[in-house]
Amino acid sequence: MNETPDLSYCAQYVRRNDRDRFLCALFAAPDQREDLFALYAFNQEISKTREMVSEAMLGQIRLQWWRDALDGIEKGEVRKHEVVEPLAGLISTDKVARGTLEALIDAREFDLFDTAPDSLKALDDYIDQTAGRVSQAAVGVLGVNDADADEAARRAGNAYGTVGILRAVVFHGRAKRQYVPTDLLEQHGVSTGDIFEFRRTDAVRQMTKHMAEHADEKIRKARKMRSAVPKPALSAVLPVVLAENYLKKLKKADYDPFSAEFGLARPASFRLTLRAFSGYW
Repeated sequence: MNETPDLSYCAQYVRRNDRDRFLCALFAAPDQREDLFALYAFNQEISKTREMVSEAMLGQIRLQWWRDALDGIEKGEVRKHEVVEPLAGLISTDKVARGTLEALIDAREFDLFDTAPDSLKALDDYIDQTAGRVSQAAVGVLGVNDADADEAARRAGNAYGTVGILRAVVFHGRAKRQYVPTDLLEQHGVSTGDIFEFRRTDAVRQMTKHMAEHADEKIRKARKMRSAVPKPALSAVLPVVLAENYLKKLKKADYDPFSAEFGLARPASFRLTLRAFSGYW
């Protein structure tokens, strides 16, 4: 994707690496978008840690670099870095707490050890601490400080994150990493090899359908709280509608998680995002 000169570094970075959230951020007020891009760029920096390193210790060093960067921001010693500097500006507004950012860093430690979650609950907890917390933080960045709005955003983030795990099955499989819970594999008689070798078996489809139904239930729970999120903060929860569309594609593919029409290679379009925004509320 070509760079757009009038976009900031963080906006271009998110546009390249997190297109769904980039498109959704465009529906925020113009004077708030850069704050969202700073948050999302930070999230992308820490979430890609596993892809950047060859062993867990190196990943821990990289995550510690970000903890130290947050220390520096608190001390007024802002590192010269394309994401750290705008992040410092965001933190100075008190719209996002340092503790929230540190919790996101801590949650990414899980990625470094290539160990699958042992249960669906364990996966839910991981998603809640990553995608769920990002969406909750985004609502705060957009100036909303309300417990119900926080909960609604977190539910939306959890739904989007669960669908994201399904969409990343091929991406993770190529790297011999697995986020599908081991208890779900066992329940449906699926082996790790089936995932890594992209075997389109009935068992794999049934396991995927199980996860898709779990994600769909999260979407329904998020929608029950839609009235808690005021219009100025809608862009923070908008990814949940994109998640619903991805699930429709998965169903159309007969729950084949390896379908090219469903995976990360096919991000949402601006037109789809606009329709989602128009129909969400």
